[in-house]
Amino acid sequence: YDREQLLKFTGNTIDKDKILWYRDGVEDWFKFVQSLDFLVSTRIHGGMAGIVNGVPTLIIPTDYRIMELVNAMKLPHISFEKATNTTFGSLSQMMTVAKKDFVAFEANRRNHLKEYKHMLGSVGLEMDPALVKIINENK
Repeated sequence: YDREQLLKFTGNTIDKDKILWYRDGVEDWFKFVQSLDFLVSTRIHGGMAGIVNGVPTLIIPTDYRIMELVNAMKLPHISFEKATNTTFGSLSQMMTVAKKDFVAFEANRRNHLKEYKHMLGSVGLEMDPALVKIINENK
């Protein structure tokens, strides 16, 4: 799906041999994502791969399901309509019109982690220390 969308909206100007596919496990995919300066994705998992790996990410939701997830997690995004109906000269221009609020994103992330920690604790499980560290940062 994404490959065809990419080719359609770029007018087949992208070298098809340079479109990468990762089908087995996430390790190789994450290693590739970590090498990027910036990631643009039309899929939630692609966008989350960038965010998890600390790569600046912009998501272009292609359906309501993805839009609901983007809104719920307060992820940086630009509407599919705006992305396809606007000529951008650079990624910087895309980011200026993107809906983003990094303070709200971080607060939302910490709140969900706190809820997750409480849920795990209620059944006698402990949260991963790396996640607890995120909750406690900047207190």
